[in-house]
Amino acid sequence: MQIIKQINKRFLYITVPLIILLIIISIFFIFKNQLTSAKAHYHAGFIVFQNNKKLSFSDSKYMFIEPCALNQKSSDSTAVVQIKKAHLHDNVGDLVHIERTGAIWQDLFTNINFPIDYSNAIGYINGKKIFNFQTQSIHPYDSLVVLIGRNDSKFLKQAVTKDYMIKMAKKSTTCGD
Repeated sequence: MQIIKQINKRFLYITVPLIILLIIISIFFIFKNQLTSAKAHYHAGFIVFQNNKKLSFSDSKYMFIEPCALNQKSSDSTAVVQIKKAHLHDNVGDLVHIERTGAIWQDLFTNINFPIDYSNAIGYINGKKIFNFQTQSIHPYDSLVVLIGRNDSKFLKQAVTKDYMIKMAKKSTTCGD
């Protein structure tokens, strides 16, 4: 009987803390996106060529449209945090707006609903060929050129410039952005 009590105590001292630890870790991972994605505001540029054709992302279907309201409270829902990581607006299809930290290039393509077969795409960030470009963080004034399929490398010269990004950001009409 004494042995059973010792086993039960040992079980409680080991199992209960492990269960509590697992619960804490689970909660952390569930809310990680919200915990690590602080507000930010900066811009980057991108351009995509597919089989020697420049694609346009200026259409309204690619834009993040958020109504402007006085004293509007910002939502921290997972969907809002995701879209604010990287999006387009004002029908400018090559200027990326980043309003949350932790944005990667794949966030942009997810948010504009543009699927890419990354095994058939090459990315150049600031003129440098980057493998797995989609997992790279987006930094202020980064310029991404994506070549999908067969393309001429001369298209790299059409990368979005920092001067253009600054000029277009000043023209933004979305909520004083």
